[in-house]
Amino acid sequence: MNIFQQSGSRRYWMITGLLLLLCSFDLISGTPTNGCIILKINDKDGKPLPYASVFVERLDQYYLTDEGGMLSLSSILLKGQGTNIRISYIGKVTLNQSLTAEQIASGKTLTFILNEENLYLPDVQVNAVRESRQSNSSIVINRNSIDNIQAYSLADVMQALPGKAILNIDPHQTSFLTLRSALSGATENPLDIYNRSKINDFTRNAAFGIAFIVDGTPISNNVNMQLDSYGKWGGIKMFDRRFNTDNNEHVANGNDLRLLPASSVESIEIISGVAPVKYGDLSHGAVIINRRAGITPLYGSVKVQYDILNASAGKGLSLGNKYGLLHFHVDYQSSTKDKRDRLKTNSRLALNTTWTKTLNAPLKWDNTLSIDLSQNIDGLKNDPDEVLNRTKTEQSAVKLAIRGTLQPPSTFLDRIDYNASFSLSRQYDMHEEYIQNFERRIITDDYTSGLHETDIAPPRYVSKLEIEGIPLLGYANIEGRKSMRWKEGTHLVSFGLFGKYEANLGKGKIFDPEHPFHDGGIGGRGDRSYDYKNRIRLLQYGAYLQDKMTLPLGEHHLSVTGGLRLETQRNRFVISPRVSSTYFIGNNLSFNGAYGISYKIPPTAYLYPENVYFDRLVFSHYHDEYQKRLYLYQTKVIDPTNRNLRSPYTHSFESGVTYRTKGFNTSLTGYLKIDQDGISSLTVIDTMYVQYYKKTGDAPNGRPLYTPDGERKLYIDSYYKPENRLYSSNCGIELVGNIDEIKPLGLSCNYSLVYNYSYYYSKGDRSSGKVDMEQEAVAGIYGPIKNSTHELVSTVSLTKHISVIGLILNVRLQNFWLRHYHRFGYSIYPVGYYDRNFNMVRFEGNEAQDPKWAYLRLSYSEPLSIRQPILIPNCHLRVSKELGSKLRLSCYIYNIFNYRPYTEMDGIRRYFNQAPTISMDISYKI
Repeated sequence: MNIFQQSGSRRYWMITGLLLLLCSFDLISGTPTNGCIILKINDKDGKPLPYASVFVERLDQYYLTDEGGMLSLSSILLKGQGTNIRISYIGKVTLNQSLTAEQIASGKTLTFILNEENLYLPDVQVNAVRESRQSNSSIVINRNSIDNIQAYSLADVMQALPGKAILNIDPHQTSFLTLRSALSGATENPLDIYNRSKINDFTRNAAFGIAFIVDGTPISNNVNMQLDSYGKWGGIKMFDRRFNTDNNEHVANGNDLRLLPASSVESIEIISGVAPVKYGDLSHGAVIINRRAGITPLYGSVKVQYDILNASAGKGLSLGNKYGLLHFHVDYQSSTKDKRDRLKTNSRLALNTTWTKTLNAPLKWDNTLSIDLSQNIDGLKNDPDEVLNRTKTEQSAVKLAIRGTLQPPSTFLDRIDYNASFSLSRQYDMHEEYIQNFERRIITDDYTSGLHETDIAPPRYVSKLEIEGIPLLGYANIEGRKSMRWKEGTHLVSFGLFGKYEANLGKGKIFDPEHPFHDGGIGGRGDRSYDYKNRIRLLQYGAYLQDKMTLPLGEHHLSVTGGLRLETQRNRFVISPRVSSTYFIGNNLSFNGAYGISYKIPPTAYLYPENVYFDRLVFSHYHDEYQKRLYLYQTKVIDPTNRNLRSPYTHSFESGVTYRTKGFNTSLTGYLKIDQDGISSLTVIDTMYVQYYKKTGDAPNGRPLYTPDGERKLYIDSYYKPENRLYSSNCGIELVGNIDEIKPLGLSCNYSLVYNYSYYYSKGDRSSGKVDMEQEAVAGIYGPIKNSTHELVSTVSLTKHISVIGLILNVRLQNFWLRHYHRFGYSIYPVGYYDRNFNMVRFEGNEAQDPKWAYLRLSYSEPLSIRQPILIPNCHLRVSKELGSKLRLSCYIYNIFNYRPYTEMDGIRRYFNQAPTISMDISYKI
């Protein structure tokens, strides 16, 4: 497939221009100066730390030390200028240091000591902090912060973000992430922030648009097809079963955060605003996850909370200079939602192994190979009330990833980065239910429209429904970087090529028509098997170019990063320009702004929906002998595929100001996000004329003879089709800051105040859903309903750290000051109608107000407002105590004061805080 095939010369010249611009870098880079500096990274005992991570701010690049903990940093790259560096290593305290131009040119060796991370050190950061890394407004969560939250999975870690509700740990419901919006998930109670399973199309699109990058390679939910017929149900749901297990439904939604263990994570960067152009297939931000890797003692933890047990362990060891470094980590979790119900249990196991090796010392070629394995180990579950009903959910995955960097001797490029991964997973859902066939369900197994002969299903049987998906993901990215000076400015230019292929190789939906579960010709909508293999696939590829310019302006300086991402999504060409800038006034004050466009490919659940089958029994004649028994059913097949479905996209704007001084920093950020072409389900009214038959006699072989019985009968049906109909505008203000010490109390304070406002609606027309064939207008067509939600949330984290005894006390105070849902009023008059042939007719002018059409008017069109009736504060406590240098005990109490305000309506209490819970954690290093 040729990337230029759709728009010919236009696309050719765009790509050629990027290549020519890249080739010009060496011509304007100037003459490098000589000199370099050697960085030596040791632990407190003087032992070198191999493969320590060193971030060089001026080059905007990460480097790894060699097997001896050494890194040579040349002024050829820095153009004779100084820089800030950040040195990090697993289990060590991150060190920030400034290097002057004279130090870099001196050729000396500088030694840096990284202290062991523990509570005896004077400064311990236990909160999420705002830092300008890959985005102006990134939020960074380090290992200490993850421990402070006492997180079991990424679902718990994300609660540390400004404005996010702090909730009880719940491993039994799908958990997803949304950023910078107040979109309401619960349609029946828009203020419900506690039930994470209540989602709608708006929240689903927002969560699906967030990219998750683990150690440089993406994880994806694009080809998840674990759903029943989309066209039949009009939603992303599993089988409409009569018994229920844990909520595992996250098709066409964000990645399920429960499946990502927190114990293996070293740090996380959350980009809520404009992401660099190297990150694609996103519309609502990115989550960059770096996992633990390096030489460590045997470490681990055991967490316990009433119905949850989590145990993890890891070890990093050196294999010598010849074979590099090996690190492994294992995580196990088991939980029971209700001890009386075995259906409400789940267990999972995850294993990660990382091998790092310098492949070529002169080229500084560092390579990392990682293998991930995961498996749930729930097994088969029986419904305790109906023992013949059983369910089973299996999720397993294997991922192989490789990443590395090298510095070629040529002056054309300073550095080459590469990432590649291959993952294969298996998703399997099975439900068995015992059915007594009192309604005489029939066998419906034909895949074509028309009249079909069949037989009746057995009087008693077990119906089995299965879905097997095998998602495959292949990804590769290569990036070249060049640092250069032009006049007074410094430019850091990167150019990359990428490709991403996804497919679902599973057997798909497996249905046994001889043992029907749902309709069996009675209810109208039938079931069929649907094979995914050789049908479900996605392809994305393209290139990107980015330039980060730093320009000194006297005592101040300006940093501007601009980039362009060109990619093909499903043979459709999209362009994503992104730019961000920061103006630094001295060392304390800075102003920033950013704008970008980003696209998210539609999920395959929308792109490849299975056909909808309308089955109606039109003749039945029962006889004990098979050859004398006859049943007829009529089928109409509908293909709900929308072949013009487009990729949703987002315009993101943000601007802010940051002030930093010794012991204090704060930032104020305003944002605006406009989401276009979000995907939702359109209800399509359909008609089916059904001819019934009656028996007229018997054939010589005993088979009944039949003839049409009266006129055809009209049935009104409906199905669902995906459409680009959703629009939302999200804006808000975020105030985030940190006070290192409040004297004389000796407290440190981290605070955030977040206001979010969302205005959202589904574009286009909607139908009332009522059909009256006696009227000229059988169904009315109406304008869209528009909604808005806004909220004000504050969080204050107070920490008392007594380093002498290794004790830390952390209190997190959160208050929901305001939550308000508003549905705007709308016209009671229709904009059109469907006639008796189901053709759409539009009204002109004030024609809809004619009394002739009074029966189409809506009875209710008033605005609806739901306000949070009271302030909702909550308080949580964590206490950690270091015992020597090997053991740490921690206790986390959610809602420590058991404060549960409520409102009462119609005799029903609605609580606004969850019940208290206590979680214990024992961490160790051997």
